[in-house]
Amino acid sequence: MKVSYRRFEPSCDMLTLKDILPFSLTTDTTGVVAYDEVSRETVAVFIAQNWTPTSVQVHQAILNTMVLRHGWFEEIGNYIFTQAGRLKLYAMVPSNRPKALSLNKKCGFVEKVRLEDACDVGVDFIVMELKREDCPFWKAVNRKAA
Repeated sequence: MKVSYRRFEPSCDMLTLKDILPFSLTTDTTGVVAYDEVSRETVAVFIAQNWTPTSVQVHQAILNTMVLRHGWFEEIGNYIFTQAGRLKLYAMVPSNRPKALSLNKKCGFVEKVRLEDACDVGVDFIVMELKREDCPFWKAVNRKAA
């Protein structure tokens, strides 16, 4: 697999995501798409929306886990922390998504609050936060420049 990255394009990328990520586009929705240069297949999508001067709410869908070996998290860290200059990421994860919760924790996210039954009866929304200085995938060179 040879992975490249491009900007998220709602007109074509929403078809890939409509059944995977339960969110609505906002006027400030942006993101990154990873694709296989050979097959042109989308392998991961990262969405950022509800931007503030210091933070942004994020969603991601990993369609092929091989993207993790091709700098996916480094690309996200560069995009949010270096290019966009934000200090924090926030993710709302349903409590019935243990793989997503585990992956977020491995990436440095911490649980900030649990909204009981906010997703469905018996399914909480967990608000998770990742601070720039706690991101293991944001290159050390970027940390010195900040």
